[in-house]
Amino acid sequence: MHSRVILGVALLMLVAASAGANPAYAAGCGVSISAQPSFVYYPSSSLPSNGAISFSETLDVNYSAAFVNGTVTVQYLTNSGWHNSTSFTGNFVGFTRTYFALTSNSSSFGVNSVRAVSGTCVSSVASFTVKEDPSAVSWDVLLYAVVALLLALFYLSGNRLGRKKFLILAAAIYLTLAPFTGHRYDVFFLISSGIHALQHVNPFGAGTPPAYPGPLKWAYPPLYVPYSALSYLIYQLITGASLPTVTSLNHPSWLTSTYDVWQAFTPPTMPVLVFLLKLPMVASAILTGILLERMVGSRSVLAAWLANPLVILVAAVWGQLDPVATLLAIASLYMFGRGKYFHGYLLASFGGAVKVWPVLLIPLFFVVSLRKLGRKALEPLFGVLPAILVTLALYAAFGNLADNLYILAYSRFVPTFGGSFAVNGLTWQQILAAFGAPPVPVFTWIGVPALAAVVVWVYYKKEEDVTKWLIVSLMIIFLTYNFVNPQYFYWIVPFLIIERNKVAAAVFSLLPMVYMVFAYDIFYFVSPSILPSQYSLGASIAEQLKVSAFSQVPSVFAVALVPTLAYAVLLYHEARRRGEAAPPAQRSPQRGD
Repeated sequence: MHSRVILGVALLMLVAASAGANPAYAAGCGVSISAQPSFVYYPSSSLPSNGAISFSETLDVNYSAAFVNGTVTVQYLTNSGWHNSTSFTGNFVGFTRTYFALTSNSSSFGVNSVRAVSGTCVSSVASFTVKEDPSAVSWDVLLYAVVALLLALFYLSGNRLGRKKFLILAAAIYLTLAPFTGHRYDVFFLISSGIHALQHVNPFGAGTPPAYPGPLKWAYPPLYVPYSALSYLIYQLITGASLPTVTSLNHPSWLTSTYDVWQAFTPPTMPVLVFLLKLPMVASAILTGILLERMVGSRSVLAAWLANPLVILVAAVWGQLDPVATLLAIASLYMFGRGKYFHGYLLASFGGAVKVWPVLLIPLFFVVSLRKLGRKALEPLFGVLPAILVTLALYAAFGNLADNLYILAYSRFVPTFGGSFAVNGLTWQQILAAFGAPPVPVFTWIGVPALAAVVVWVYYKKEEDVTKWLIVSLMIIFLTYNFVNPQYFYWIVPFLIIERNKVAAAVFSLLPMVYMVFAYDIFYFVSPSILPSQYSLGASIAEQLKVSAFSQVPSVFAVALVPTLAYAVLLYHEARRRGEAAPPAQRSPQRGD
């Protein structure tokens, strides 16, 4: 009897020891995994095979410091057991966001299970359910059809309604869209820059030791940051919200999935704050339309501008600074054309304090006026001092002035993403990225010298058409810069309207919008306070499949070559066009023009 007891105890100890050595029994040892969305409404009756276009489930893996620099493997369960999907090296953040492609080899309709394994440690199992949504594509197509119809009606109303009524309608549409939409990643930076300033932390550089991850810095000129801070103070008065801590904005995805850092701030009252943040963009778009109408002298310009889907996207939906900078650039050109050179410099330099590109006008203004005024052309140059002083003061108020200026210069001359040199948008350099070649800083080596050559040419050839040579300069940037994002086209369209080049204005409005339709998920632009995860919708998964298909090599060639051809043709056309001494003559708009 005694020997049986001993044998039984020994067997129990052996089982316990085996369980300890078996990863399946080592749950809760410092690794956890979660999957989102919980329900995947797939827009097809069958999942694709490996290597085909597929939607990827998002997997978040958390782990303790013991797993830093160790290998963590994601596994999926099938009828035959657990299989390896992907592996990664643990990082110092203790968080990795990875993706699990839904294919017929690794997934199925119904409940799917995944886990994370590292050595003898196994996380608890995370599950998600895949269901067929046969109406997903139909709803997605219907959404685009409704948007197109509303845009057409909006444009037609510009000719049907009186000028004041149309402006009121336009303002109502823009202001209605503004709070409930936004590029989630970019809106996060509009918000976080002001919060960092209010927390007395340098928004332009993380500092030493870093107060926040480097990729979360504000890498644009500084003028918008004080407005962001003011917007948050007003938001607090309206909603009673508290001021977030700096660390609360440091979403752990910043290292492995930077575009998801917006998840750090998604309060229910977020539309109130976004409305305040976008007011300058909306006001700038409307004022730009009014100014273009005055400069061109045609009432139809107002509708053509404000009903332009690119303008609506950038100013009301996206949440970008381009409308503010563009308004200041056009206003500076208007003032310069009226002989108010000081005001031209003043407005162009403040445009550059919002987004860099309006400073292209300053050397063009100078060499044109130098021919007319001689040494007296130096006097109006003092108009750039207020913007320079404000910029320097803002940089000096937060951290080291020299460091902040260096961050701005490096970020703009050698555009980076997450601290790494990258390529994005409608540029021929996408071909380099598609084949894994390192991007080349063509702008630094070729673009900057070419821009300098334009200024010299304008001076020695006695050119006076600033609009013409600004367009040439912008095309040089588009041809040499490694980022040509859709919102950049907002810069060029108003100047094409000023030249009355309707064909080019239409082409440069159409190019970015076609790119947006195929390269972006439309549901990503819905406020996260309304749609926390766009992937909870089957139509959004259909969008992701579309985006994935568009990222294939043939589409990359189209994105690289078609726009590049347009840039080259416009540059050639502008360089050969006979210029004018100033913007087109201003006259009162006539009904029916």
